[in-house]
Amino acid sequence: MADVMASGRRIGSVGTASRAIVGLGLLYLAGGAGGLSWTIEWRDLVIGLVALPAIMVGLGLAARRYAQEPVRFTGPVAICINCALIVVLVVNPYTGPGALLFYGVTLVVSAWLGQPGCEATVLSNVILRRDDQIGCPTFSPVDAWEARHRESAAARPAQVNR
Repeated sequence: MADVMASGRRIGSVGTASRAIVGLGLLYLAGGAGGLSWTIEWRDLVIGLVALPAIMVGLGLAARRYAQEPVRFTGPVAICINCALIVVLVVNPYTGPGALLFYGVTLVVSAWLGQPGCEATVLSNVILRRDDQIGCPTFSPVDAWEARHRESAAARPAQVNR
C-alpha cells in the first residue's frame, strides 16, 4: 500500500492555493456566518473534529480490511454522490457548521500535505497510511488540469540556448 506521508506533494500550486483559500473560507463560515462575532458551538466541534473524522477513519479501516489496493471512487457517479452528501451536510442546520469546520480543516491539511482528491479522505489516509480517493466536485478537475499541464510540460523537449 502507498505510504501517503512518503509520497510527497502530489498537487500543484493551483490545487494547493485553491484548497488553502477555500479551506480558510469554510473555517470562517463555520464560526463567522452568524455575523461579526466568530463563535463555534460545542456541538459543531464534536461534529466537525470528532464525528466526521471518525466516520472517515472507520470507512478507511473498512477499506483496508476489504480492499487490498487503495479505493478509487472517482468517476462521475462518485462525484455526484459526494456532492449530494456535501450539500446535505452543509445545508442541514444541525450539521452545517460542523461540516464546514470538518471540510475547512481537511482542506487546509490537504493543501499543507499536497494530497490530491477529496479533502474528506485526507485525515483517514494520513492516519491509516492509505491512498483512498473519492471524487471531489471542486478539486478533482483542478488536479486533472494540473496533471495534464505537468505531463505536457514534461513531454516538451528542453530548449537549448546557444
